[in-house]
Amino acid sequence: MTKVKRFILTAILFSVLSAAAQGDGSVADGVPSAAYDEHAAAENDSIADVVTLDEVVVTALGITREKKSLGYATQNIRGENVNGNASSNIVNALAGKAAGVRVTNAQGDIGAARIVIRGETSIAGNNQPLFIVDGVPVDNSQLIPASGRDQSRDFRNAVADLNPEDIETLNVLKGPNAAALYGSRAAHGVILITTKRGKAQRGLGVTLNAGWNFSTVATLPEFQNEFGQGAEGKFGYVDGKGGGVNDGVDESWGPRLDGRLIPQFHSDGVAVPWVANPDNVRDFFETGVTQDYGVAVSGAGENHNFRLGANHQNQTSTLPNTRIRKTNFSFGGDFSLNKRIKAGANVNYIVTDAPNVPSGGSPTGSNYRASSIMLQFLWFGRQVDTRELWKGYTTNRNWNASYYDNPYWECYFNTTEQNRNRIIGDIHFSLSLAEGLEFRFRSGADYYNDRRKYKIRTGSAGSGSPDGSYAEDAYTVSEDNTEALFSYKRRFSDDWSLDALAGYNVRNNRYANNWQKATKLAAPDLYTLSNSKDPLESANVFRRLRVYSAFASAQIGFRTWAFLNLTGRNDRSSTLPSDNRSYFYPSATASVVLTDALPIKGRTLSFLKLRGGWSEVGSDAEPYQLATVYNIQQAFDGDPIQVASTTKNNPNIKPERTRSTEMGLEAGFWGNRLSIDLAFYNTNSIDQILNVQTSSASGYSQQLINAGSVNNRGIEIQLNATPVKIGGFKWDVGVNYATNRSKVVALDDEGLLARYVIGAAGPQIVAAVGERYGGIYGVAYKRNDNGAILTDDNGRPLRDPTNKTLGYFTPDWTGALNNTFSYKNLSLSVLIDASFGASLYSSSAATGTRAGVYAGTVFGRSAEFGGLTWTDSNGNSRDDGMIFDGINENTGRPNDVKISAENYYNASNGIHERYVYDASYIKLRDLRLAYSFDSKLVSRIGLQGLTVAVVAHNLAILHRDKQLNIDPEAALNTGNVQGVEALTRPTTRSFGLNLNIKF
Repeated sequence: MTKVKRFILTAILFSVLSAAAQGDGSVADGVPSAAYDEHAAAENDSIADVVTLDEVVVTALGITREKKSLGYATQNIRGENVNGNASSNIVNALAGKAAGVRVTNAQGDIGAARIVIRGETSIAGNNQPLFIVDGVPVDNSQLIPASGRDQSRDFRNAVADLNPEDIETLNVLKGPNAAALYGSRAAHGVILITTKRGKAQRGLGVTLNAGWNFSTVATLPEFQNEFGQGAEGKFGYVDGKGGGVNDGVDESWGPRLDGRLIPQFHSDGVAVPWVANPDNVRDFFETGVTQDYGVAVSGAGENHNFRLGANHQNQTSTLPNTRIRKTNFSFGGDFSLNKRIKAGANVNYIVTDAPNVPSGGSPTGSNYRASSIMLQFLWFGRQVDTRELWKGYTTNRNWNASYYDNPYWECYFNTTEQNRNRIIGDIHFSLSLAEGLEFRFRSGADYYNDRRKYKIRTGSAGSGSPDGSYAEDAYTVSEDNTEALFSYKRRFSDDWSLDALAGYNVRNNRYANNWQKATKLAAPDLYTLSNSKDPLESANVFRRLRVYSAFASAQIGFRTWAFLNLTGRNDRSSTLPSDNRSYFYPSATASVVLTDALPIKGRTLSFLKLRGGWSEVGSDAEPYQLATVYNIQQAFDGDPIQVASTTKNNPNIKPERTRSTEMGLEAGFWGNRLSIDLAFYNTNSIDQILNVQTSSASGYSQQLINAGSVNNRGIEIQLNATPVKIGGFKWDVGVNYATNRSKVVALDDEGLLARYVIGAAGPQIVAAVGERYGGIYGVAYKRNDNGAILTDDNGRPLRDPTNKTLGYFTPDWTGALNNTFSYKNLSLSVLIDASFGASLYSSSAATGTRAGVYAGTVFGRSAEFGGLTWTDSNGNSRDDGMIFDGINENTGRPNDVKISAENYYNASNGIHERYVYDASYIKLRDLRLAYSFDSKLVSRIGLQGLTVAVVAHNLAILHRDKQLNIDPEAALNTGNVQGVEALTRPTTRSFGLNLNIKF
């Protein structure tokens, strides 16, 4: 067991034992045990309000309930835990903060992040939770361009638009049991966000926030510095296109970097010293800077409250000429018109401007070579001087002119601009009809337009468009919800109470996309669609759907310690056929507070609750999947061309179903100095809507069917403790742990379909019957019965003719340890999170090894490769040749054929097994050191509060596979094709200073 693992386990054990010792022994907070009971009530804040007996939480549809009455797991995250985080994407700020919630940052410091609660339940659909802001569902799409277009940019997920400083609380509703009332999109959980409201206070009610964060590259592959560009040990530059000696080759199998004189790309034909530039990749990246400034004015009176806020964030990336600017304006207010009528409104207007979106994303599309920085660096000549690239970038002078543009040319001239304008808001009112009876109405909307401009400069070598190109991509996304409901609360006696509601909702979604491209520019550097040599390429998509929903819920309470919760919802969706359009789904949960029901409460046991439930959630299809129609293609000779669709749609499609059972236990000990929450769940998703491959003899390559059954089961543990609280010092510990198994039970009713391809980026990512969801399926080595790799007579490894499952991207378990130490006005919190059991295919490792730039490609010398020492074996040497460790298939004897190092590493090209690694990690995720100045002191200068905090994010990777010298927490995008690292930008670590001033 490593030192890090021992440390974490020791800390957890010590936390529990310390809490126990404080509870049963002679001293608690410096108070003799005989006096402990009378002090316990005053010390219930020892776990920072993590567990209180009568805690009220926000649940589905904005309903507030006592936490003890809930029959399912939910977890609150206070806004201060995401405010001022060194990450600019709110999803990244949730990493490690809730059990069963898995967050994956796509790459770099600017970009998308993916979030999944309790694992993947949908084979082909969206597995991310539904986000609700003040009762309004908000979109979290990444809007990846359609197939065939440039998908090489890392566009942010839409929830990153939100301003963390506006958030009061986040409540994570885990799974369908917690979110059954939200309908179709709640099968994957819900994240409820409540924004800050105005409060009665002294002074002006003005809050100023300022933050300055700096990010630097944290993880880069370890490169070799022994051999330079070329092939077969030879190189000489003339034009970078093959005019010299191997100067069109983009690999580092050239001469040893020993100072010999060789003409290079910047020397104008003059032979100059052939030496390594060890930091040439790192030197390209810059220090990213994020500036964040905000102001809020709030207040409240007897009949009103309001909050008005504005925030501006300007973030520059570690990638040159890459930035995002975001401005948020928010307002929230509620007014009591009289004793019976209350009204209010919320609005959030967001403007996002990105002059150049960073490269990354899927390694596909026509412009990938023109924009992917890491693609070039993983073929980089190890002798290249980055300073010389900077000097020549305006003329596109580069180390290789066959495949790549100068990387600075890529950043400054081959850009993608994004502008997004978004408004999220609602109006609402409530009317008290009688005692306990209330009518509520809300109409809310989330609307945004997203405009993108893709520019490729004339003279670009890597784009496949030397004449340059220009494209515009315009998205419009909207959702509006109108909802009316009646609620009724009544306590019939000391024993019985009822809290019920019934309502109706109408949801409208619209999506439009219009794309046009000038494939060749007539005049250089004039980026307009009219400046096109050839006819424009174009495409457009328009979708809309409407769902009518009726819902009801009832909570029956008995003596404040037993609760039964019932819900039912019926949806009627426009995307389903008339016979299947209406579908109903119920839920039932119950909870019993045993410490109130039985005489077992005492000094040791403060709180004990059992809970359980069952639920079902339905889900409709995407629009326009019922009828099979002709597709219209670009006109020929003035006439539009209509072609038959290659996908057979289904006029009898049924809604998907997700059924879940859950049991749990909550307990508090020693005045809630130690608390634990256990959850066990089992979820089955059936009738999934899939596009499956079909015989081309049918006239179609795919058909839409209801198929697929996925079982998801797991365990979650949340533990909170205050081991030490003496005088002004307090130590709080929070631990969460979750394990999840997502198994594909079936793919079709007949059992003929064994494997469904979710997507491919190198190996395929599949759902295979009988296996865990998210298999990495690809080419393996051919092996004998003893597992030894087989080679041919030429000494090269053989490929297995049948593809294999090489690993799974879904982890065995995830967890986190958060320690908070506070002394009077000073506090320090440290968050460590972990993920174990997942696998990752590294495209970077495959490329860097094939190109001879990875440190591991140097044999004959001792070279460190991610902590693993590579030494001579069987006389292997990059200079003299290498022998592959295997068995000759024809002779059955150990392979003894020596081949060149270049051929040795190219021999494994395309064998995915070689580059699948253990993706387990332990990370020092967040650190926050804050000091709140004494109110008496700051009041002398007219302030109500002043807090200064130092923050850090992604500080260090404490554990990872030693052979994987990149960040194992790599994601391709926010979709279901995970477990593949595709030449991603390096992970960054961030450090910052935050200032909060209250007047």
